[in-house]
Amino acid sequence: MALLACSTNSDPVPKPVPDIVLSEELNIKWLLGVLSSGVAASFVPTIDNGTIFTADRAGNIFRIDQTDGTVISHFHSKRKFSSGTAVSSNSIFVTTVDGYLLSIDKVARKINWQAELPTISVEAPQVSNGIVVVRTNDSEILAYNASNGSLLWVYQKTIPSLTLRVYNTFQIIGKDVVIVGQASGRMSLLNLNTGIPIWENYVAIPSGATELDKMNDVSVRPVLNGNQICVATYNGKITCIDAMNSSKIWANNFSTSYGVLVDEQNVYSISQDGVLYAYDKNNGNKIWSNDVLQYRSLSIPIFLNNNILVIDKDGKIYLFNRNDGKMVAMKSSSFKDGIAYPWSDGKRVIIQSGNGVIAEIIQ
Repeated sequence: MALLACSTNSDPVPKPVPDIVLSEELNIKWLLGVLSSGVAASFVPTIDNGTIFTADRAGNIFRIDQTDGTVISHFHSKRKFSSGTAVSSNSIFVTTVDGYLLSIDKVARKINWQAELPTISVEAPQVSNGIVVVRTNDSEILAYNASNGSLLWVYQKTIPSLTLRVYNTFQIIGKDVVIVGQASGRMSLLNLNTGIPIWENYVAIPSGATELDKMNDVSVRPVLNGNQICVATYNGKITCIDAMNSSKIWANNFSTSYGVLVDEQNVYSISQDGVLYAYDKNNGNKIWSNDVLQYRSLSIPIFLNNNILVIDKDGKIYLFNRNDGKMVAMKSSSFKDGIAYPWSDGKRVIIQSGNGVIAEIIQ
């Protein structure tokens, strides 16, 4: 059974954001409201040669000029989508609510092939080196030939009866490997071509008297930085491990489903109760924390210049200096109903919200 995080009347009430002298600016360079509303986390905008590809639950695929937000092309399918998008040199990949992976020609905008999945997938597929990787809701990782849709390999481990509904748990690295976060604190590094594990290990060990206590799923996308992989779990740990052999470098007690950021000095994450933390990447010592957004529902954090950008459920955009954690900018927006996994090149951020808005944020 998958457990969805939700709010209740007994949840702690966020405190008002205090008056802060803001030293930097935030700007929305362009904004489009062309997408249909849906589960934000399932639809991740993808950048390909200066253009943005994205999709929505209603079966729309848009190609957007990254410089000014102009819609270059639009494809509408009669099929309803459950997640998207991945983009190769000639194809776009999405999954459908009736449990299929679709390959759609970039130019002709017709379906090249479809592959039936064991169950529905709500996590956006990824593609590299002619291989499309999909994670289904029963935690199977499947790889397909991007040219013809033939199944190449399947990877699955036994999962507990109670797990989180997750949307960002794996990452293809280059052309050779894929990092997979799983239930019960397990993580694996797989050969992309064969699906054979290079290593498998627990980054957090389940503990407690009940199934709910023991639930410590890897619910964020693992991040490779140099020779380290950093990741966090729900109700478990935030940790960095050696990418070659999975040995632990450091680990701290932590709980999150918001994501992890890594730069040359630190690891950053937002705890489940909305506190932003920075830890030393090499030893796990806490550098700083900021609880100004505590008890708010927040987006996955993302880098923007020397700052960390976060958006709350009401669409308010915040910037925090990554050196000391101080808030440096704040701006209202029309982003509602959650934010997909954002994209950033460090100087700009592309976000897509659950109410059908896609935009570029700059300073």
